[in-house]
Amino acid sequence: MKLLKYILFSLVIFSFTSCTDLEEDPYTFLSPSNFYQSADDLEMALTSVYDGYQETFVRYYKYIMQLEVMTEFGAPAYAKDNVHLWNVWSDINNADKMVFGNWDDAYATINRANLVVGRGADIDMDEDLKAQYFAEARFLRAATYFNLVRMYGGLPIPESFTEGLEGLEVSRSTVEETYNYIVADLEYAIANLPKKSEYASSDVWRASQGAAQALLGDVYLTMGDMLSNDSYYQQAKDYLGAVIQSTEYELEPDFKDLWYWWNTGNKNGVESVFEIQFGNYGNEYNNLHVMFGVNITEATIGCYMYRRFGPTIDHYLSYSDDDARKEGTFLTRFYQTEKGNTSNILDTLVFVPEDKGFYPGTRGWKTASPGNIKFYDRTEESASLKKPQADFYAIRYADVLLNYAEAENNLNGASADAYEKIDMVRTRAGLDDLPAGLSTEQMADSIYRERGFELVGEGQLFFDELRTNRIGENVSNHVAWGVTQGIYMYTPLEFVPSKDFLFKIPQYDLDSNPALTQNDDNVSQ
Repeated sequence: MKLLKYILFSLVIFSFTSCTDLEEDPYTFLSPSNFYQSADDLEMALTSVYDGYQETFVRYYKYIMQLEVMTEFGAPAYAKDNVHLWNVWSDINNADKMVFGNWDDAYATINRANLVVGRGADIDMDEDLKAQYFAEARFLRAATYFNLVRMYGGLPIPESFTEGLEGLEVSRSTVEETYNYIVADLEYAIANLPKKSEYASSDVWRASQGAAQALLGDVYLTMGDMLSNDSYYQQAKDYLGAVIQSTEYELEPDFKDLWYWWNTGNKNGVESVFEIQFGNYGNEYNNLHVMFGVNITEATIGCYMYRRFGPTIDHYLSYSDDDARKEGTFLTRFYQTEKGNTSNILDTLVFVPEDKGFYPGTRGWKTASPGNIKFYDRTEESASLKKPQADFYAIRYADVLLNYAEAENNLNGASADAYEKIDMVRTRAGLDDLPAGLSTEQMADSIYRERGFELVGEGQLFFDELRTNRIGENVSNHVAWGVTQGIYMYTPLEFVPSKDFLFKIPQYDLDSNPALTQNDDNVSQ
């Protein structure tokens, strides 16, 4: 029942606009003062925070698409949404044009979390349960701020929820102050959230202590890189190590079993640290399947598909044929049938790299790159209802192991501890252990490449490339390769990014909040 409550929109929906123009405006006849009366009311409000996070960073497909297409891991599959312009870093200093639409949604989610903590304070209910609900809200608030600070730098941090038009002029905190706020939220979450195993089976999707520890480890790893402070690496290792030592999680023995395409019983499994839930209720279906598909309506691959974005051809080609993740991740072949009737196959469509992304190509492939089956639901229900329901991993155990290996390598070089963690991921993929005797730099490169093989399409790789200061060289080499090879929709790079790249804050938000200041223009390397 509680999972269904997460998937459905809350019965009380709060209407928000931008960070500087927020209002608490109930959709129903209930007012804020008479709604927050019970534990059930507070849980319902908490449900809206989960829903906001899902909508902002996953269901809103452009977030993942536009970030990953700006790396060597993602490619434009069609000019829709100007994906081909993001690919070459065109007009990136335009505060009216080259901005993400999730700034408003992110601050709406933050305000919802603030409402839970602020309005919930006076509710007469079990204090331990109240602390857990606050911890869930603060975990989601921290995750939202973490995504934003990596994109925009120091952020406006409202002290409380909004109740009208008073106090809407909020200036930006520094980057370090923003990170400290995130850390405080996650420390509270760690202290007040149950372990995943302590939840009832119907609640296992909720934020857990392990999720907060894993996220805080990621935050400290990022702080070490972006703030050039090696002391943060030890804190990253400590929190990530706590997740590992908890024995709450393990790698799925078979990589394929992580994904709904291969295993419809995989939701919230042993590798899932925090997972964004999807179903076929209302608008809660997984839109990534639709937007990142192969531009065909074919019942045997589930819901109809468009072609906005996909993995790059050169990344696909970089996988060893022995790597189980190659078959487990990429859709490169399917049967086209007559109205989904598998007894009457019209053709076998095959992705051919030599077609260089031009389609339909020599074997009828319908888009510019292989499909990423991490997003797909090929069930008959997906095809008939057109509402795919594969979940999305926000954090999974392989990510924790690789982050730990990176923190350890930053502290102690290519130690046995670092080798052990990365080799666990490689072993699951069917690959040999890394060769002995790697330098610190070689181990760092190996971890970075392993994250690319493991996490393509999962919203992580843009930030990896940025914080490790690989983005300028890697993007330059990738786009130059695509232009030289004549890959579909590749044109010369217009801007070479650097580690300190920040997106522009939307101009409309600056106009409505005089306390905000804009990021400086980025300068091409």
